[in-house]
Amino acid sequence: MVIASLTLLGGLIGLVATGAAIVHGASRIGLRLGLPPLVVGLTIVAAGTSAPELAVTWLAAAEGDPSLALGNVVGSNIANILLVLGLVAVIGVIPISRRARTIEFPFMIGASILTAALALDGHISRTDGFILVAILVVYLVWVVRDARRPGSSAATDEIAMEMPDGRQTLLAIGTFIVGAVGVAVSAQFVVNGAEDIALELGVPDLVVGLTVLAIGTSAPEVVTSVIAAIRGEREVAVGNAIGSNVFNLLFVLGVVSATQTDLPVADELIRLDFPVMIAVALLCIPFAITGAGITRWEGIAFLALYAAYLTYLVLDATESGAAAAFGITTLVVAVPTIAAGAVFELRRDRTRGP
Repeated sequence: MVIASLTLLGGLIGLVATGAAIVHGASRIGLRLGLPPLVVGLTIVAAGTSAPELAVTWLAAAEGDPSLALGNVVGSNIANILLVLGLVAVIGVIPISRRARTIEFPFMIGASILTAALALDGHISRTDGFILVAILVVYLVWVVRDARRPGSSAATDEIAMEMPDGRQTLLAIGTFIVGAVGVAVSAQFVVNGAEDIALELGVPDLVVGLTVLAIGTSAPEVVTSVIAAIRGEREVAVGNAIGSNVFNLLFVLGVVSATQTDLPVADELIRLDFPVMIAVALLCIPFAITGAGITRWEGIAFLALYAAYLTYLVLDATESGAAAAFGITTLVVAVPTIAAGAVFELRRDRTRGP
């Protein structure tokens, strides 16, 4: 158990470090090739931050462990909203930009619902994967064109990226190669450690993917968002969380399912975890409608919901008799609370007026 835990921990640390190397190297290479900084930020950086999820999901699927692969993707998306945005909101109110309201929130919700719908037949097929990737390509083309349009909300956002010289470009290429190799090696440690832990504890691989792996592969978003919040740049957290969720579903899951055999979807995912992922995405609707920031008490509520979700997973995995009662109690408390919060946000928006 100790060796498996150390293997998993070492792999997760390696994923964070090598994932950052990929983002740094690829960004500078993109700039050197003449891509505008804004395009680099919307595409290369966004894809690079999903490198840990891609590596782990790809390897788990290749080794015949689809539950670990899908659990990592779905669990990461749940963690990005409840854990990442919850932590940042506790530090201070998260402002919601017009772009997040009109583009990013709706698209994330749509991608979540579409992915869950594709999984209803019990598998994510190769055709499903091509559909997800095609939607991502269309989305990126549209986003980049919109971002470069004069007067758009994204066009007014300044992204400070220094143009690298020849020596820096060579260094960036080397950094990218080291990062790519490092991510692949780290993912092997992560998957092996996770599988060993699941075997020794007697819990399903799906639960390990939804919990330990999801939190670990979301570490880059957690670290980046918390640091940005401490620096007073809390709006960055929304872009990180939403962008990561979109890429996890359309890029990571799309590429893995399109290039490998069909991914079987466990009944537990269809019954519980996909609905939870959609419900968590729908939590963003009041903020998208009103434009109100995510307050501290709402951040605490996000964290409490995430803790409740993890607790239920553990109780259910260990076949505890308290799992059903805990789940029902959570729903009885959470649903009215969330509804009251949504009503409050709408009334606060009307009070502010136009």
